[in-house]
Amino acid sequence: MKIRISIAVVFLTVLTSAAYSQWPGYFYAFELKDSDGVIIDSNNTVYKMTALPCCDAIVTGIKICEGNKTWHFYAGGNSDLDKTNSLKIEKMQDGKAVETMIIDFPPTLSGGKEKFYRDLYLGTLQFKDGKYVVKLPKTNDQWDGMPELKEKICRLSYAVSLYYDISAFQK
Repeated sequence: MKIRISIAVVFLTVLTSAAYSQWPGYFYAFELKDSDGVIIDSNNTVYKMTALPCCDAIVTGIKICEGNKTWHFYAGGNSDLDKTNSLKIEKMQDGKAVETMIIDFPPTLSGGKEKFYRDLYLGTLQFKDGKYVVKLPKTNDQWDGMPELKEKICRLSYAVSLYYDISAFQK
């Protein structure tokens, strides 16, 4: 009897470990260009980026992905995932901010048949002074019809991220 229980426990453990689980947070990926059309990467010292969390319980961050082209904004934690978080990008001159762009990242809880926090790809954004609010699909059909990125971007050693392309909504 103990052997059957042990086999059942091992079987259930293997079966459930292969099931999809939601990482406690979501990612946005995007490229950023300056006013001259040049990609802003981690080597660019003219721009300073600061993640602005909505609240104490949320963790935010901004990092560059492999290839030094795509930025990776993260918002996560065990609560307040339904809140908007922001990224402040400052264009610096002589140690002072001369222009500031704020990007508001709304929560990515999708509509459609499956409701979960999706990782979203924005495409290329242009730096400009002022506020930019990321636009999300509005209808269930738009959420269900979002294309998945075929190429793997911003790979993480601790999680599998599948990005959905919402660049068409940013126009």
